[in-house]
Parts: sequence; C-alpha cells; structure tokens
Amino acid sequence: MSGPSLSAWRAFGIRYVIALVVALALTATGVAAVNREIDDRVESIARVHVLLPPEPPQGANYLLIGSDTRQFVNNATDEQAFGDPSVETGTNSDTMMVAHVEPGSQRALVVSFPRDLRVQVPEGGGRTAKINSFYGSGGPQAVIDMLKWNFDLDIHHYVEADFETFEKVVDAIGTVNVWFDNPTRDEFTGLQIDKPGCQALDGGQALQYVRARHIQELIDGEWKDVGEDAPDIHRIQRQQSFIRKLSALAISKSLSDPITAIAIADSALQYMKLDQGVGRDQVNQLVKSFRTVDVNDPTSVRFETIPVINDPAPSSSLGSTLVLGDGAQAMLDQLRTFGNGAPPASTVVPSQVKVRVVEGFPANETEAGRPQGVAAKLREYGFLAQPGPKPKRGAFVTEIRYPQSMTAEAKYLLATVPDAGATLDKTLTDHIELVLGATFSGIVAPVVPTTVPADASGTTAPSTTTTTVPPPSSTVDPSQAACT
Repeated sequence: MSGPSLSAWRAFGIRYVIALVVALALTATGVAAVNREIDDRVESIARVHVLLPPEPPQGANYLLIGSDTRQFVNNATDEQAFGDPSVETGTNSDTMMVAHVEPGSQRALVVSFPRDLRVQVPEGGGRTAKINSFYGSGGPQAVIDMLKWNFDLDIHHYVEADFETFEKVVDAIGTVNVWFDNPTRDEFTGLQIDKPGCQALDGGQALQYVRARHIQELIDGEWKDVGEDAPDIHRIQRQQSFIRKLSALAISKSLSDPITAIAIADSALQYMKLDQGVGRDQVNQLVKSFRTVDVNDPTSVRFETIPVINDPAPSSSLGSTLVLGDGAQAMLDQLRTFGNGAPPASTVVPSQVKVRVVEGFPANETEAGRPQGVAAKLREYGFLAQPGPKPKRGAFVTEIRYPQSMTAEAKYLLATVPDAGATLDKTLTDHIELVLGATFSGIVAPVVPTTVPADASGTTAPSTTTTTVPPPSSTVDPSQAACT
C-alpha cells in the first residue's frame, strides 16, 4: 500500500489537545509531590523561538499546530503507516487550533480552523492562500502573524506535535476499547477489524481508526460504505469519542500510579515543541483551567470548528476553498475576550455531599489516622464525611472517586481538596470516596452558595444537582455500554 496523502490527515486535531493537556497537566498532577520532576520535564521539551505578545492576567490563547512532516520515518513499518518522507516532503500544518483558557473561571474553548480556509497573506497586496500553507512557507511565526492580520487574534503560546504523538500516548496507557457493530475496514489506513464487538486497540490500530476516511462495514455478507454522507463529520465524532476514553484512562491510571503518569507525559513530551515562554506558571494555568473537566462528560470541554462555507468565488490557483460563515465573528470574539470571573456557581451545599475518607498511600505509621482527622475536618464544614476501610486500589495523587450520579458533588468537593484529581468510579453508588495520597496537603473551606436549595437544611437532604443519567436505549447492546 502506498503512503497516505496529506488529505488523509485532515480534521485530526483533538490528538494535539491531548498531547498538550495530558502531557502537561498529568506531569503536574502525577508527580506533584516532587516539584523538580515537573520543572525538569517542562524544561526538557524542545523550544521554538517566536515573537508573541504578553499574556493577559486572566488567561491565554494557545496555538496548537499539527505538523504533517514525515522526517521521523526511518523504517518500512513507519513508511507504510505515515508515508515515504522522500515523496511526502511537505511540512504544512495538518491541523490548526486555538485553545482559549481562563483559569479563574475554569473555562476552556478549543476552536479548529479548517485547512482549506482562504485567508489573506499579511502585507501581501491582497494575495490569498490556504490557511495550512503558512506553516510550510514561513514556519510558526508566519501562522501567528497570519492569525493576527486576518482575525485580530493574539496568540500567547505555541504548541506543535507530529503524527507519532498520539500513537505513543495510547501505547503508554496500554489499549483503548472501542465498539464495532460489524467487521470494519479502511483500505487507506489499513484498519482491519475482523469481528464485531468490543475491541482493544493499541496505538497503531487507534491511529488507523481515528484517521480513517472511508470506512466500510461487512453487512449481510457485503462490504458497504459507511458515513459517506459526511465523512469528515463522522471522523471528527469518532475522534472525540475516542479521545474522551483515552483521557479518562490516562487520568485514572496516572492518579493511582505516578510511574504511569510520567510514562504518558514523556511519551507525548518528546514529540512536542513549545514556545520559549511556556514554563511552570503556564502548566499550573492549564491544570487550573482543565482541573474540573469531567472527561466522561462530552459537554465539559467546548470543542468547536470556526463556521465556514464553500467559497463562492474560489481562486483557480488554490482550488476549492472555504471562507468564514455565519457565527464566525462571534466565535472569534470569544477567543479575543478574557474575563476574570469566578467559576460557574454551584448550588451544591456541604450537607448534600456524602464522603468516605480512606488512606490511599500511607507513608508512615503516623498517617494511619489521617482518614479520621480529615473526615472530622470535613464534618466541621458540614460534609457528611466518615472514615472508611482501605480501598482496593491505592492512590499516589489524592483522588476523588465518584459515581456518575454525583458528578456535581464531586466537583464541589474538588474545590475543597486543592491537590486532588477526580475520576469516575462505576463501583460506587451513593457516596464519594476521597482517597488520601502522598500529595495530600489538607483541605480548604468550601464556598457555600448564596442561594441554598430549599431542602438542603437537613443532613439527609437529597442532592438537587446530581447528574441525571438517561436509561440506555433499548437499541443499544448492553455489551456496548460496557465497552469502556
């Protein structure tokens, strides 16, 4: 099979967000007890020198570039997967996104810019070009200048990754389960799933799956095209669904095992490039912005694509192009605007949060009594807290484990335990488990909402903010729901 063309890699932007967020955020949380480890890993990342405006105090815009270079290819296996570097010599931007983060309000917006969007060349006398060509012609600085010239959009930090990043992160975690209704193939990427059901994909298979453009399924003994009505849209949906699973696994494994956290981070960091201004403060900024994100909730991070339409007057030299459509300016305004507001107000109160405090990483005999002391302190603040038995799975990083029905309560408790991470635990039903890790440094007073639910005065009041999980559709195979 010949090497894939550049068009095969379009719209695969989410992997670069994972390279950024998983690598940097997990480096900070997974080895939080050893500050030198964080600094050393951030300092080890390759740097790109670009001219950038100072970031505002309320947040920053991160330009995320996915390079389509094949220069790392040095064997037949990689050549089949990525293409022959002597043939595929281009170095355009395969993917371009801007991640807008506001730590104070704990908000994050990630906006993709399609490769074929037609824009003006800065100071080019009205000349235009496709947006993905600027990286190849002038490098990162040309992309940054183009965004400012065309959209008045300031970029404060730069992140770059290549094709290998995604595969290496998956392999560092192990495998990721994906459900297939039927035997599935994509001749272009080499994806070949021989039987239906829940399949554990390694890094190479995962890469084939998320970049597949022309999927076929074996239905009634015949290979049939699937999703040809809007292949790019279906591909983006596959990518986002996969990335959520990947994120959940990465966070869950890293919280309990610092070695895994370091391995995941290192797998991504060695293939990344950052601007010279990304340091410990920016890592903390990202962690704060994404800290309360529920990776199991598809709405918890906003992933958007700038609205575009087909160019009504395409350039003959550029071929088919896109231009901005309705709603684009409003989205650009969001990327330009930074606020310093508080996180979204919660209506949860401590008396609605049932917590079991357990010891996850006892360093010495004196810490054996930590759960009792922490539970007592939480009760002083009004939480329904009790010490519990040692959990089946320990935790190096302090961890808040919660049932899906108590997502809001878990996020509320998260603000009270500053050094904790949160992860969904399907074995829990009616309480949250606070697992004290080696990084535990205490708790802070909770912020009590000014508007208290009418039924929150009693200690047994039911939560009014729990996430309601709809019952599974009768058409969904129970095994599919369990493919996590």
